[in-house]
Amino acid sequence: MSATSENDPQHDDRLVSLRATFEDVVDRIRYGAEWHGVDLDEAAASAQRRLKDLIDADFGPKYDGSYIAPLETCTEAELQRWFGANEHRRNLLERVKTWIHLARAVRAKRLLIDGSFITRKDDPGDVDCAILLPEDFTAQLLSGNPEAIELLVALFTRQPKELLFAEVEEDWWGWVEFFGRTRESSGRRKGLIEVML
Repeated sequence: MSATSENDPQHDDRLVSLRATFEDVVDRIRYGAEWHGVDLDEAAASAQRRLKDLIDADFGPKYDGSYIAPLETCTEAELQRWFGANEHRRNLLERVKTWIHLARAVRAKRLLIDGSFITRKDDPGDVDCAILLPEDFTAQLLSGNPEAIELLVALFTRQPKELLFAEVEEDWWGWVEFFGRTRESSGRRKGLIEVML
């Protein structure tokens, strides 16, 4: 996968190949429909459903009921493709993209995403994020790095409240443990997303 495809879901090499296959299938359906009296709209809709199922199965997160499987790692492009299905979700995704930008700008070590945003809900209520800060974060603050300062302000003001921080790996795994349990009385495990920085 090229550097471009990691950041742009429209240029993911795997999807480009699938699109070409889909276009070929649609052409064959059209040809067959003309000769065999098949309803073209129905046949194309069926092919589209089958392609979506294939993409979901091969390129989307694995689910256990409404929750994703344990800890999924993905690119920013995959996050966008998996969870940006409608306008409400895309609005939440813009918030996440800002956090990813800040994390990359300070060379954060890890970034975790949680909340109903990473479930199958059409209208999720929230998206949470935990960032493992780099070891030189204090030095970046002292040198005036604007993104480091923005993260420090968020840390102290708790605005946005969904953005959380870890200074050491142990704290980050604490967030994984905290977010990795449902609010159900059983406290069963649920999946989280780690975005590759």
